[in-house]
Amino acid sequence: MTNFRKIAFAAALPLFVAAGCSDFLTTPETQEDPNRATKATIDQLFTAVQSAVFVVQSGESPRTVAMWMQQMAGTDRQYSTLGTYTHTESTFLTPWIYIYGGGGLVDLRRIQAAATEIGDKKYLAIAQVLEALQIGTAADFWGNIPYSEANDPAIATPKLDPQLEVYAALQLVLDKAIANLAAGVGAGPGSKDLVYGGSATKWTQLAYTLKARYYMHVAEVDASAYAKAKAAAALGISSHANDYTTKHAGVAGEENLWHQFIVRERTEYISPGAYLIELMKTRADPRLPVYFTKGATGEYLGAAPGEGYTSALSNLSATRLAANFPQPIVSYDENALIWAEAAYKTGDLVTALAKLNEIRTHHGLAASVATGTALFSEIMIEKYISLFQSLEVWNDWKRTCIPALTPALGAAIIPARFFYPTDERQTNTNIPKVEEQPLRNPNDPANAGCNSQN
Repeated sequence: MTNFRKIAFAAALPLFVAAGCSDFLTTPETQEDPNRATKATIDQLFTAVQSAVFVVQSGESPRTVAMWMQQMAGTDRQYSTLGTYTHTESTFLTPWIYIYGGGGLVDLRRIQAAATEIGDKKYLAIAQVLEALQIGTAADFWGNIPYSEANDPAIATPKLDPQLEVYAALQLVLDKAIANLAAGVGAGPGSKDLVYGGSATKWTQLAYTLKARYYMHVAEVDASAYAKAKAAAALGISSHANDYTTKHAGVAGEENLWHQFIVRERTEYISPGAYLIELMKTRADPRLPVYFTKGATGEYLGAAPGEGYTSALSNLSATRLAANFPQPIVSYDENALIWAEAAYKTGDLVTALAKLNEIRTHHGLAASVATGTALFSEIMIEKYISLFQSLEVWNDWKRTCIPALTPALGAAIIPARFFYPTDERQTNTNIPKVEEQPLRNPNDPANAGCNSQN
């Protein structure tokens, strides 16, 4: 039985109450103690799911990606080595658990079953969108992953589905979600939806942006995906007010995860990256003080990969470190810049420039007049900066090789995928040994221009 299946089984175990001996205590009504519930409600499951989404999308994995993409740098203890690519099979067990276990696919499928039973298509659709988000993230991380057999209790060792087939399957899941939202049937989660409040319009837009995202993730091996991404982005997140973000009360235990890590737990472990800070200085980017503070010397200063902590280094700004800061997960910036890249790749240079300048103007930058390959480079650099702390920066870089990052400490490559977790490999014979795993995923073919490819 696989690790995540064990988690699923444990999460499903009811808390049985010892039954009495008399027959009058065996009626169905007397077997359920309202004060000792044996089955989570659909709303309780949805709360757990949202928490798991926030952990995967704004926790350990995004911190690692930010270091590898030189937006941040590991400057103390284990982050010094993680930031310079020392990672093992045990490094990324946490996101695997949150994607597949309780709060992950296990509970998403329970929500879908419960929503189907009560005829609530809105609730069903929302769970489908979040399934696409989380499983798509797993495919981004590990490539070939369990999916078609992942939640089948009769299958102890689910097969690895090819990454490209997983993305294709998620497109169908998102299509079903969009249709279910359009049906307008059911109350949905309402206020239990911490981000969108149950808005069908916002969830529909998020679904289209995820479709556009996943089309871009296969564009290196399927050139037709650019046109599909452009069409989906046109229906995607339509304003910054509709960003899908984390939600934090700001009280102890419910803070933004970057706040928890940097402020409460490991102050000097991770610092702003020199590459991003110097890039933003060169551009006179107005977001520099929005993202970062000045260091002890009164300057914005970042660390290069492998450099240790000093007080002269900048930190994240008070805004980004606020305990209740809503960390962007899928945003209007991402949607517009997907649209720009896809337009460029399909020859619609007018739209490409217009969407780029829409985002530049919003963030206080002058409009670009770039043409040709310079326009493409500006689109991707803008996305690199706009999507600060987002997992998508890594996916974009693997596809485009922009920005031109130099691997840390003379390393030959920057990692292009995560290793499968040890616990999963030891319980699922379909998981290959670490030395048999590829350096890059199927959607990321060899590209002489990228330092993850050679």
